[in-house]
Amino acid sequence: MAPNAAVARVPLAVTIFVAVATSMLLAPAEAGLYSDRDALLALRGGLQDPDGALRSWILEVNPCEWTQVTCDRVANRVTEITIGHANLSGPLSPELGKLDQLTKLWISWTNIQGTIPEELGNLENLNSLHLHNNSLSGQIPASLGKLKSLKQLHLQQNHLTGPIPSELDGLSDQTSVNLSSNDLCGQIPTDGPFKNINSSLADNPRLGGNC
Repeated sequence: MAPNAAVARVPLAVTIFVAVATSMLLAPAEAGLYSDRDALLALRGGLQDPDGALRSWILEVNPCEWTQVTCDRVANRVTEITIGHANLSGPLSPELGKLDQLTKLWISWTNIQGTIPEELGNLENLNSLHLHNNSLSGQIPASLGKLKSLKQLHLQQNHLTGPIPSELDGLSDQTSVNLSSNDLCGQIPTDGPFKNINSSLADNPRLGGNC
């Protein structure tokens, strides 16, 4: 009987091992998704949304099921935020800088205000940043120059001021940059994306002169 009991215990041990291993593998993904959710709720919490464009953004619902949000279903992480033509106002949350798997941040044709958080420079996987046609003010953060994966940087039609950070010339020369229709001033970078025709700097009357 003793040998049979030992044999019977083996499947149970294997089952326990598999359950523990699985939970250990899932824990980081779940923790990452919870962090993503908290960052998005911080964004929503600072915005006025009278038309309910973000009504699905609630704690009780998996953020991968929210409108305007796309996830990598394998990694279970938020990879895209796409919000356009929405009646939103208020600032962008610096918590967005914690969305470390984000590849696309598109919040355009709204009325968001305030400054561009320098924490967006932490999004090393970001390849598309569209914040155009809003009411953003202040300077372009130099931290955006750290976004080495960036292919599109569109900040046109805002109220941005100050010089173009020289750090942006460290972006790929294939990056499409549009900074038109702001109130930028100072010298124009000459390297990286600023040496090809994809850069658009029109309607910045003080650009090229003193700030």
